[in-house]
This record gives sequence, structure tokens and C-alpha cells, in this order.
Amino acid sequence: MAVTRAHRIAKGPAIGLLAVLMAGCAAIGRTPGATNAAGEPVSTLIAPRTLNLTRTVSLTPEVVALGAALYWAVDPLAPNWQLQHSPLGADSVRISLRKKRFTSGGDGEAAQLFARRAEQIARAGGYAGYTVMEYTEGIESTLPLAQRVAQGVVRLNR
Repeated sequence: MAVTRAHRIAKGPAIGLLAVLMAGCAAIGRTPGATNAAGEPVSTLIAPRTLNLTRTVSLTPEVVALGAALYWAVDPLAPNWQLQHSPLGADSVRISLRKKRFTSGGDGEAAQLFARRAEQIARAGGYAGYTVMEYTEGIESTLPLAQRVAQGVVRLNR
């Protein structure tokens, strides 16, 4: 999977925020004023504080941690498809595509990406063009979620 500069930059703040929140684990037992229903002092994992964005909007540490975890899992700046190619002989190439698990579109892109990659491979190798020998799309049942996949073979034309 090609990782762009924007992708690396975007993951940095989420990981940093998660690290800061997890550093709160070192402060367990040092939360003054935290009590249970009986009024006895207790230790808390996350400090009972909020982040006030405006007078009426505030975020609890739990919400911030959940947002960071969701951002990390969904990764909206990552490419929707992972492409790989491998030679099958002198003039044939297999191209495989795998869609990321959480996306907000891109279901119809496989054929376009396949054709674009085949064209790039043909041009890079000095070929005049290519012929699609086979192409399939499907869904691969993987845990925890299924993924769209596509693959095909192209013959490079001189």
C-alpha cells in the first residue's frame, strides 16, 4: 500500500493524542475528589475532566479517546484500494486489488484502477499497450469484516 505524506502526517496527531490519553494510566490513584456512590475516595483510570470547546459543547476524555480510535481504524486519508502486481512471464502481469475495510465509497473503482495500473505498467516497460486476458471482482470473507477484491491478468503488447 502506498503511504502518502499526508497519510503519515494525519496519523501522527491521532497516535500522539492516544499516547497522551494513555499516559493518564500513570496517574491512577492521584485523582483528588473522585468518589464512589458511598462517598469513599476511589482511583480512576481517566481523570474526571472535560475539554470545553465552547460554552455549550464539551468533550469528555472517553469521547476524545473513542474519536481517536475510530479515526485510526477508519483512516480517511488512506487510499481506498491496495494494488499489487507480479510478473507471470515475459509479457504477462497479474494485478491484484484489495479494498480497505472501512470506506465511504469507491465500490466501483476497481475496474478503473486495474486499467490505470495496467497502462502504467505497459508504459514503464516500453510496451505499446496491453490486452486484458482475465479480470474478476468479488468479496473475500475475512475477519472481522469482508473485503472487496479484484484481480486480473494482462498481456503486454509490443
